[in-house]
Amino acid sequence: MNEEEITIWQLRHNGVLIPEYKPVGLSIKFRGKEIKLTPEQEEMAVAWAKKMDSEQVKDPVFVKNFFKDFCKALGIENGKPEDFDFSEVKQWVEEEKAKKESMTKDEKKKLSEERKRIREENKKKYGIAIINGKEVEIANYTVEPPCIFVGRGKHPLRGRWKPRIYYSDIILNLSEDAPTPQTPTGESWGGRVFDPKALWIAKWRDKLTGKMKYVWIAENAELRQMREKEKYDVARKLDQYIEKIREHIWKNLTSEDELRRKIATVAYLIDVLKLRVGDEKDKDEADTVGATTLRGSHVKINSDNTVTFDFLGKDSVRWVKRVKLPKEVIQNLKSFIRGPRDQIFDGVKSELVNEFLGEVMPGLTAKVFRTYHATKIVEEYLNKNHVDKDAPEIEKKYVGCMANLQAAIECNHKRKLPKNWIESIRKKEERVRKLKEDIKIAKKKMNEKLEKLEEKLKQEKKKRTEKIEELSKKPSKGKKIRERINKEKLMLRKAIEKYREKKKRILEMYEHKIKNLELKIKEAEIKLQLAKKTKDYNLITSLKSYIDPRVYAYWAKKLGYDWKKLYPKSLHKKFSWVDENESIET
Repeated sequence: MNEEEITIWQLRHNGVLIPEYKPVGLSIKFRGKEIKLTPEQEEMAVAWAKKMDSEQVKDPVFVKNFFKDFCKALGIENGKPEDFDFSEVKQWVEEEKAKKESMTKDEKKKLSEERKRIREENKKKYGIAIINGKEVEIANYTVEPPCIFVGRGKHPLRGRWKPRIYYSDIILNLSEDAPTPQTPTGESWGGRVFDPKALWIAKWRDKLTGKMKYVWIAENAELRQMREKEKYDVARKLDQYIEKIREHIWKNLTSEDELRRKIATVAYLIDVLKLRVGDEKDKDEADTVGATTLRGSHVKINSDNTVTFDFLGKDSVRWVKRVKLPKEVIQNLKSFIRGPRDQIFDGVKSELVNEFLGEVMPGLTAKVFRTYHATKIVEEYLNKNHVDKDAPEIEKKYVGCMANLQAAIECNHKRKLPKNWIESIRKKEERVRKLKEDIKIAKKKMNEKLEKLEEKLKQEKKKRTEKIEELSKKPSKGKKIRERINKEKLMLRKAIEKYREKKKRILEMYEHKIKNLELKIKEAEIKLQLAKKTKDYNLITSLKSYIDPRVYAYWAKKLGYDWKKLYPKSLHKKFSWVDENESIET
């Protein structure tokens, strides 16, 4: 894709929407003294009251962080959680919840219709941008309201308050011909710029994390689709250069220039261990590291020439692995490690790593390696694990998900178990047990019906046979007697035919039912197995950002399977550019 294809010369839109908080006029007590809350303080107190029954309030870091910000908002020093009484706020939260639960169907319907009307009005105003004369959807035009920050893993900021973003904090991306939109409050925007290469329409700096937040055009917009495809095309291109790049890395592991050796060692770790580059992490993640930011305490060189890595990666997820490395890499690590708190690769930044890689493949960055490896892992797994075209869909999905799991494991996409995971597994196990019980019941009913049918035929045979014997013993064997005997024989044949037809129907009906139950059992068992095997990993991350979807699309088409069933619906628009006929190898 050349630069001209992504150049924007016109960008017009109506800005973004910030949800308002409607204060109630609540109070709390601090050491027995009542405090009338301001709207900002009340918003914090309501958010806390809603968390009071959650597992998060059992986390001392979460609690400490919240009350640090809450006390600051109240102008209180040295306040402790036990000093506060949220009874009034908690009662209001519970009353509001009870009101919603006690609403009639008509009231709920009316409320739902009103919300829908407001959503449609907002979408009509804020959800569309004009880019180069064409209407384009905006992904999410609503600014996140203030909230208690949760984060993932053992995030150091969990429990902190994310302050309100105002219109004056927001910078808009607008072409010069576009009028500046009016804000609902009448305040001014934080500024306006025009970046003809950018696909965002508004940005602001998060007041808690310091990260820039963006509102983007929708993922199904042509420009976003082109960017998405380009990302995977670069990773595909890497496959043609990978051996040359590895030779380049290997050669420089023994360079006389120490910085060069450091960069080559970082590149080696990024390639072999699938590490993130490191210094491109979020500013709020003070102790999260990657390849360039590893410290002495994160690496242990063992006596058997293996190396143990132990550190917190992105989202404060622990990355632990013991690996065997070449002596050249181990020697470099030994020479670079100064002390437990010192950076091993001091002086190495992602820009230097990218320049080093670009010497072999222009435009290559360290980020591309994770995309390349995740895609390669999935492709190789799918090729090795054959699935018949006639296999049930659940088997195809299982293989597809297991391929994804291999990528998630390599990329360390660990997750904390959902709080309802054990209950979910119990329900899956119960479903398998219930289905197996249903098969037993179905087989028992089938056998009972067959036995009943057999008994009925047996009685019919006995009746007709006895009648025929009785007629045969009569001294006179005239025409009428023969006709009666023939009639009895005919009735017996009809009874046997009727028995066979009924038996066939019973067998067909129950065999069909049992076969369906067996398929359901297989599906339920595979779902249970899949849930257990993938419990520690987030499979959506690799699907969303690392695996080239064309690998799945091409594989699935050969099996007559819809590849989109491997992806959550939220990603379908993102990958609508995918050509199912395109092999990743072409």
